[in-house]
Amino acid sequence: MKWYSSLSKIFDQKSSMANDDLTELREQLAERILDLYKAILQYIIETICSHYRNQFVRYLGDLVKLDDWDGKLSGVEEAEADVKAAAEVIGIQQTSSYLELLVNMRRSEIDDAIMSECCVSDMEADIQLLQGLKDDLLPESYQWVLRTQEYIDFTNWYGDNSNRILWMRGDAGKGKTMLLMGIVEDLKARLETRFDECCLSYFFCRGTEDNVNTATSVLRGLIWMLLGQDQSLIRYLDRFKHKGSNAFNGRSAFYSLKAAFLAMIKDSSMKRVYLVVDALDECKREGPGLRQLLELIIETAENNKVKWLLSSRNENDIESYLGQNGGIFQLSLELNSTAISEAVNAYIDRKVSDLGKNCRKQYKSTKGLKLRETKLTQTLEKLNRELRKKADGTFLWVALVMRELKSCRPDMLLARVEQMPKDLYGLYTKMLVNMNNSEYATECKTVLLIMTSAYRPLHLSELVVLAQLPELVPEDQIVRTCGLFALGDHDDLVRFVHQSAKDYLVQAQGPELLSSIFPNGHIEGHHMIVTQSLTGCMRGLQRDIYEQKHPGFSIENLEIPEDENPLEPLRYSCVYWADHLSDSETKFQSDSLRDDGPINEFWKGHLLYWIEALSLIRNYSVAVSTSVKLIKLLLVSLDIGVELHIGI
Repeated sequence: MKWYSSLSKIFDQKSSMANDDLTELREQLAERILDLYKAILQYIIETICSHYRNQFVRYLGDLVKLDDWDGKLSGVEEAEADVKAAAEVIGIQQTSSYLELLVNMRRSEIDDAIMSECCVSDMEADIQLLQGLKDDLLPESYQWVLRTQEYIDFTNWYGDNSNRILWMRGDAGKGKTMLLMGIVEDLKARLETRFDECCLSYFFCRGTEDNVNTATSVLRGLIWMLLGQDQSLIRYLDRFKHKGSNAFNGRSAFYSLKAAFLAMIKDSSMKRVYLVVDALDECKREGPGLRQLLELIIETAENNKVKWLLSSRNENDIESYLGQNGGIFQLSLELNSTAISEAVNAYIDRKVSDLGKNCRKQYKSTKGLKLRETKLTQTLEKLNRELRKKADGTFLWVALVMRELKSCRPDMLLARVEQMPKDLYGLYTKMLVNMNNSEYATECKTVLLIMTSAYRPLHLSELVVLAQLPELVPEDQIVRTCGLFALGDHDDLVRFVHQSAKDYLVQAQGPELLSSIFPNGHIEGHHMIVTQSLTGCMRGLQRDIYEQKHPGFSIENLEIPEDENPLEPLRYSCVYWADHLSDSETKFQSDSLRDDGPINEFWKGHLLYWIEALSLIRNYSVAVSTSVKLIKLLLVSLDIGVELHIGI
């Protein structure tokens, strides 16, 4: 009777599902088991008693059927059958529950995969990063906008229904990003008390990074953040479940995401939502690009559950969409110059105060301390006034100047600021002049050329490979000498201090100094990256570069070397060299693709090592896309008029 012993498993709470239906069934089964035990015990007791009665009584009992053993046994069998039936019901129900659990677990895995592929950037972390690169978010720098009538009307869901889009516009360096950071914090605080009514999704574009400067990236970021607040909306992304990362990166990705996004905001369960997008001007124009994104914004703003908060520079193509629409409310930073100036002045006060603290740390002794303190106080007051006079309501100008003053002697602070140009581009030019007069001038020019052409910020180790920096030269010092870059404290990523810095370098009509830095134009940067990438890969790539010694192991079991990752300096080169080749001049492409050219040499000697490297950095699809790019370029170089129809 194995099934008797199996009953204990049903009552084992560890192996049973925490299910109300199962709990009720187990209680019913327990009652039937008790009935069975009663019938068995009664049968046993009466059997024993019958055994000890005298023979005459037993004879009479048999005659009149006083002892109905068959009937009693059938009662036991009936009770047993009831227990079996109840146990089977529980078994079926339990199996069903387990199957349901497995289905839900699989669905959860698929949903998690979709969420992971959809994510383009964690904006919470990005805001912290931006604050680290720029400055801590000062309430005095943004709180003025919270008091404007435009913002008050925007946040009022019960007022004018036409107030669905608020566009904050202003020139470079006016603090638009910091303003939107502050507004996001304000909206978060509002929603803490109204979490059941509204939700918030935001995205900060960065023109210097290719993964966060496209219309598709913006839409992915907004959707991802919405899913984090209501994961039931993920059903609108079911079409992406079996397509992997290509579904979110392909040429049609924007339109697929657009359809899903429109369905989400129309969903009856969807809350009212604030959608925030910073730096629209840094979104790529080529399609699907900025125009398609603006069209989507205007279309969705007709939904009474949606409000958009946007920021951008004063650019004509954005003006043509947003500026001419009467239903779009504008908040011009130039028209709020008084409030901006007051915010900048508060920022100056904070920075000068911090500078004063650093200066005081330089005092080595107490001798003459009182006199020094008096002199320093007077210098800082004059410095504050000079900064206010020259800042012209531009946060970025103040931030860059204060960065220059960190390494300045206290007695030279005022003179240094007096020499500073008033405008941003003038300040950038002065930085390049200082760079050009430094001992690292040659290396800095190469770094500027590489960074201007790179598709994303570069790690220091990647920059060393691409710029071929000398081994004994401190690469971080070279980056700082350039003046136009910010170096991350924790991730060693080299980034432009601001989009305007990159714009300055690539402008068509720049100062003469730029011509000396880029004598052959910016296209040379692409040529250099291709050449140095192939050279670096041929030097650094090898079989089993991580020394795993077991081919065919799961990527999940990959053990990356902790001390020194040999692929870290080559990561950018492995992924992007073909893209830079595509952006190069035709002659350079043809020369590179010759039988005796560098690509053929790389292909013959290091193809398998390169493919291995791509798989190790989880970017294997690049091998396919690169092959397609090279075939197309080769056909063009051979003047073969053949169009490739290859889906990737």
